[in-house]
Amino acid sequence: LEKTSFFSVSTHGTNAYTFLEYVNMRLVTIYKVDNDFSGTGASTGAGAGEVNDDEATAVSVRTNSTGNVCYVQVTFTMGSQYRPNTLSGGLIPLDSVRAGKGTFFDDVNTGTPTSDGDLTHVCDGYPTTSGSVGVYGFEVAKSTLTGRLAQDCAPQASMCVTPADVPDQFVVFNIPLGAEVFEDPADDLSNNIFVDMVVNAIDLGGGATPNMNQSPKQMKTTLTASIPIVSGGVNVFCDGVTAKTDLKDVANADVIVGSAANSTELTRLRILQDIASTQLAQDDLADNVIDSDSIEAGLL
Repeated sequence: LEKTSFFSVSTHGTNAYTFLEYVNMRLVTIYKVDNDFSGTGASTGAGAGEVNDDEATAVSVRTNSTGNVCYVQVTFTMGSQYRPNTLSGGLIPLDSVRAGKGTFFDDVNTGTPTSDGDLTHVCDGYPTTSGSVGVYGFEVAKSTLTGRLAQDCAPQASMCVTPADVPDQFVVFNIPLGAEVFEDPADDLSNNIFVDMVVNAIDLGGGATPNMNQSPKQMKTTLTASIPIVSGGVNVFCDGVTAKTDLKDVANADVIVGSAANSTELTRLRILQDIASTQLAQDDLADNVIDSDSIEAGLL
């Protein structure tokens, strides 16, 4: 599920232009990948933290949703004449970004968070912190969040990075929410993710520099948006099943090397039978070396 609001934020008067439009929100969760069958899922030691408790004997393991990390992606477009205001906290000042979870925006505490889901300044200090990040009640260690994002199967997303330049006028901003935020979907729309942040730009057509006692060409608005948490409404990454088995348990294969134009030439073929069950140990390699002075050796 992606929620897009096709509304526009426009200016009026001498600068009657479209400022923002096509605001889109997307909920994303990333699972922990566990495809290591070498451990035993113990609480300590080599297998510590692995998903499956009997990995030494298991033939398959499903990615565990426990401990998943979550973020919300906000995108929008700006009018062609606007650029980030680098003199005043960037296009999206990090200290203005708040997020929360609740039923109605008015019901979410806008002051200091005191209970689960209260609006939290999730990006203020994010670049330098080494502690917990996310909305109040769902915080997760930043190292866990960055670790999940570093997985090969995870999206290439950076959290709380205000764009310095938007040549295509398309803005993408990712807001960390914490761990296991989307575990209680409500199809009656009683659970929502709320986002509140400032968009701060300058009008290049104005010919003046903002914040320097010149003409007020600074363009600023507060963007407030929400998206419901519903069944099937979350983009899930790194979810899947990893299986292991020995080839001989599932396959019976022969390797045929060479070519035969007719049945009388079949004796020319080199055939290795039932290779799946054959132990191709180092001592046996001499028996499996295929040598030829012709192109026949290249036909497998």
